[in-house]
Amino acid sequence: MSIKRSFSSKLLFVFCMAAFAVPVHSQTPDPLPPKQVQCNCAELRFTLKPGGSQEFILPAVQSPVRIEVTVTANNGGTQEPSEIMYAVVNQDPSSKQITWVGTNNDGTTSGSSSLKGNIIARIFGGSAPTTNSTLEVIAAPTRTLAIKQNAATTSIPGIYVVKFYF
Repeated sequence: MSIKRSFSSKLLFVFCMAAFAVPVHSQTPDPLPPKQVQCNCAELRFTLKPGGSQEFILPAVQSPVRIEVTVTANNGGTQEPSEIMYAVVNQDPSSKQITWVGTNNDGTTSGSSSLKGNIIARIFGGSAPTTNSTLEVIAAPTRTLAIKQNAATTSIPGIYVVKFYF
């Protein structure tokens, strides 16, 4: 059994097939220009002896706060794998809890909240689990954090620089 096609149906078939071969350019939306906003920053500098801690209050803003922490010890050495820990933190306006994504000095990261724990980031002494310094939540409702230097794993003072971007 053969199917007979009319000339017009054959022509329509050819045009349809040709239409699939024609590239169709999609419309690309114009990119939005960045909105200029004012950023604030603050810096703390302090020295901690082994076992010492320094508390500070997060700025009262309804946006994430980036915290960068560096520590050096004037002993001529370099902390391995790095001397840096940082985090992005935010206080929930309703519950007053603090949430974060913290990065340890070895590059490992974790995200959590003050409902589950208090350590945001660590500076390890060589490698985990030996911890030389921590960035911690002290009191979430008052936005109080602290840098603590471990007395069991350090023997000389650490010189800290803490920068906030908000």
